[in-house]
Amino acid sequence: GEARCTVTVKAGLRSGMSVVLRVGLAADDRSVAFARSEEAFGSWATTNVRGAEECDLGRLPTKNSGCSPRIPKPGACQHSWSQPVESVSIDLRCGAKVSAREALALDASACQADFFCRLTLRVHVTCELRESGQATLRVEVEGELGLMPSFCLVGQAAVSNFYKAARTSYIAGDDMKAIRTCERALTIASATKPRPKETGDTMNLLGALHLRRKTPGLAVKCLQAALTMRMGQTTGDATGSAALASTLTTLGSAHQANGSYAEAHSCHERAVAVLERIEGVDGSVLAAALHCLGGTHRALGNPEEARLCYEKALKLREASLGKGHAANATTQNNLGAVLQQLARPREAVGCYQKALAIQMKVYGREHVAGAATLSNLGSAHTQLGEHKVAVACHVRALGLQEQHVGPEHADVAATLHNLGNALASMGQGAEAVRCLWRALCIWSQTVGPAHPDIAATLHSLGNVYRGLKQQEPAAQCFAGALRIREVTLGPTHSQTARTRHCAALVGCSLGDEMSAAQELQAAVNSLIKGLGSRHAWTLQARADLESLKKAMSTPRSTWASTPRIEWTATPRSEISATPRPTTQGAEAASRIVAAAAAQVQVALRAS
Repeated sequence: GEARCTVTVKAGLRSGMSVVLRVGLAADDRSVAFARSEEAFGSWATTNVRGAEECDLGRLPTKNSGCSPRIPKPGACQHSWSQPVESVSIDLRCGAKVSAREALALDASACQADFFCRLTLRVHVTCELRESGQATLRVEVEGELGLMPSFCLVGQAAVSNFYKAARTSYIAGDDMKAIRTCERALTIASATKPRPKETGDTMNLLGALHLRRKTPGLAVKCLQAALTMRMGQTTGDATGSAALASTLTTLGSAHQANGSYAEAHSCHERAVAVLERIEGVDGSVLAAALHCLGGTHRALGNPEEARLCYEKALKLREASLGKGHAANATTQNNLGAVLQQLARPREAVGCYQKALAIQMKVYGREHVAGAATLSNLGSAHTQLGEHKVAVACHVRALGLQEQHVGPEHADVAATLHNLGNALASMGQGAEAVRCLWRALCIWSQTVGPAHPDIAATLHSLGNVYRGLKQQEPAAQCFAGALRIREVTLGPTHSQTARTRHCAALVGCSLGDEMSAAQELQAAVNSLIKGLGSRHAWTLQARADLESLKKAMSTPRSTWASTPRIEWTATPRSEISATPRPTTQGAEAASRIVAAAAAQVQVALRAS
């Protein structure tokens, strides 16, 4: 059809009347053609346009009665308009702008043209009085329309371009720009048939961005979609398999951040299996996947399997990256934590010392990167009974963290947790309580009331109160820790069983022997399943159960005091905190437990 556009003309009469008309303009040429050359694509093409419009004004007013109305004289004016480049609206279905030279080199399906416009118009206005006395206003417009093309990517080319731009923003740390760019790419991909192969890459990157921004729920949705796409696109080649493994690893990390450890473990297992089938796979990539798999084994209470994964990852990283690479410090730290779970603290000390040596060489002695390792080293010394050394490690770590990340950071809370355990092991219960309460205050502000870190600190605080002979607050702390661990880790997890064991002993001290025996039996069953019959925690729980059964079979007056559980420092890589007024006793414990219980109920309803 004809090329048409409209202009709005406002005509004013001396009588004070104003008339606004929209005049349609038709081009003399049915089309405007451009030669296929860089010069033509960078120049203006013109065509003449013209149009006219009329409207009835009714009867014109007269100056005096009986006089004829004064007819307005003809008027004329000229206008020029050019569209600014920045005023061109962004079409979300189009990608980045490209030059005329780039457009010529692209396939027609990869590029779309838009046009900048300019108009030079001459307007002529007349007024005619008809025999009926009615006045008619006529507006005539003619001029020149200029067009110059502007090119943008579309389809697969646009998606690919936006994906590369989003990756650049991701690497630079500009997460919000990267997210917006990913969303633009996905908008284009949704309207492109067939779906571009970069769609899965973009969805995978968007999931990684949400994971880095600590929104694991959104990350899981994006990564599951990316996994579906990549599984449909994988042809068995090394590149496709590596991409599939990458998505599985990131999805596993998102599930783990979301507290879904079984799903996380399944993803990491699949990622390792995919990578191991690739001939000549990059050792550092396989090591990273094994490292993640070790983390889920550890979270699920399988420390021996976690140890094997970390040792394989360490060997691969040392071979591919060199023994002094910073990534080896991370693996050494996690290997040390698992060795502590396996009651091998002397070996754990060796791992932490190697990690610390790497970090000091790479970052310097005063860098905060070494603080978590120092705190973990302190926890291993606590396990060995070397309490003064442990306290010195934790105090040094705390000083570095407060200096570099501030007293309210989550990393400070983790170190305070370990320092509290070390002080408790030295018999300084009151100081331990202050450290642990400060850690709880920080955790509540940084991770929320129903997080595994809250449970770990409540567990330690319960043991300290128990050592101080304050059974009521101890019972409430253990109850809060148990509720959180049952939801986040599962009712049979070894950490949950450990808390159940301690809670049962406090319940026994408070006179509820029957329930205590049932809980102890459940703890023993879980520990045997998770850690084996010869693990120290299992042996201790069995011994306490046998002591309680024996005591219950004798007259109450002959009972000895219930056995005391020794608290064990929990090796961590996280830290945080701000000094706050500490509140001790059952009332303060009740508030933490109540908040935790409320959060647990929400989690249960959601599940």
